[in-house]
Amino acid sequence: MIVIVDTNLARNENSFSRLLGNRTQLEKIAATARLIIPEVVIDEIVAQKRLAFQKELALLRRSGVLKLTVSPEKVLGSLSFDNIECEIRNDKSIPYTPLPLPPANYVLPKLYEWALSHKAPFEEKSDKGFKDACIVASIEHYLESTEIDEEVVLCTDDNRMASYFKGRQDIRVENDLSKAAGEETSNSIPENMGMAEEQKPKKTVVKLSIIDSMINNLGNSPSFQTTHAIVKELSSHSQSLSGSQELLILKAALSNDQVSWILTDEDICDFIKPIFLRHKEELTDGDYKQFVDCFNLVDEREDERGEPFFTTTEKRVFRTFVNAVEDHTSAKMVDTALQCEPGVLLPNLNKLLDSYQVDTHLPSVRPLTSILFDGYVETKPGSIPVSVVSDFARMLAKSSPRKQEAISLNLAAHLRDIEDEIPF
Repeated sequence: MIVIVDTNLARNENSFSRLLGNRTQLEKIAATARLIIPEVVIDEIVAQKRLAFQKELALLRRSGVLKLTVSPEKVLGSLSFDNIECEIRNDKSIPYTPLPLPPANYVLPKLYEWALSHKAPFEEKSDKGFKDACIVASIEHYLESTEIDEEVVLCTDDNRMASYFKGRQDIRVENDLSKAAGEETSNSIPENMGMAEEQKPKKTVVKLSIIDSMINNLGNSPSFQTTHAIVKELSSHSQSLSGSQELLILKAALSNDQVSWILTDEDICDFIKPIFLRHKEELTDGDYKQFVDCFNLVDEREDERGEPFFTTTEKRVFRTFVNAVEDHTSAKMVDTALQCEPGVLLPNLNKLLDSYQVDTHLPSVRPLTSILFDGYVETKPGSIPVSVVSDFARMLAKSSPRKQEAISLNLAAHLRDIEDEIPF
């Protein structure tokens, strides 16, 4: 048997010494079959590891512990992804054969045709999916140019890639590594087992088939009512879901409006949110951000410079708070100091909120300006909703130290823009 594995089922962002993840299952496959990893997949995994390395290095740069070493700059200077990339690429602790990208004169015409007509493996309504298309082209070239006398299995959780190969006789598609490893097939049943015992694995196979069908139906759900019904059924099988199936559920939740528009409904949220929390590190930044926005969670990711991302909700809460202060503050004395440090600001905001527990509005901005400014501030009349302050305080409290620092710096920048009053 030949088993070809796609990126999401082969990656492991957290290791900077090993190339492949899902090691237990891939080791089983490599022991009984020929494991093939497309070079596009290898490059994508290495790129993901590079980004993860840069994020870890940014955290280390901000760490107070590193400053205790004799020469922290020398330590940081010695840490470079370029120094370990070669080791990662050469890792064959799980034996595999790389599948090279075919010549350009083979690949480009196919990619052009698929993208222009929105055919799989590209997305249905766009030309998104370039890397997946390169993987498919590599597999097609391999099947066409190689004399193969054994079964070929493609393991991928990408629906469009799977639909491209659907119905083919020369390749079988599975969305779970355990199926390719033979863990969930009746062929793994010892011949000397009795009939009663033999029935158990077969029931598992049927159950998995039903679950796969339900996940497919979720991705194609035509209405909110149908979505609720499918989620109710899937919830009853939640203990039987594999990691790959859970990733497919997350993909269906974002790709189908009949699911994504009702993610905050109680039953949908109760089912999908825990799945997201289990797999959040495996999602792209775009997909991760959509779920974080929808479930009103704190965005814990950072960009390649180590700067934190902010969700749509966090940006709105920050902007509303800043606007409330700016709209009710006309000027500040030129020597007025700002008090935006998180360690000082958050306790003072909580103390203010304790004083207005039974109120819906602050009578004026003065209770806020007395916290934010150390000096004379000229204010304008008008009340401010207590919720504006409580939402901001809650966001600040839930944020990581790095994000709190970013919020503090941005707040200070806005407050400095308030017009200075010259005392003469």
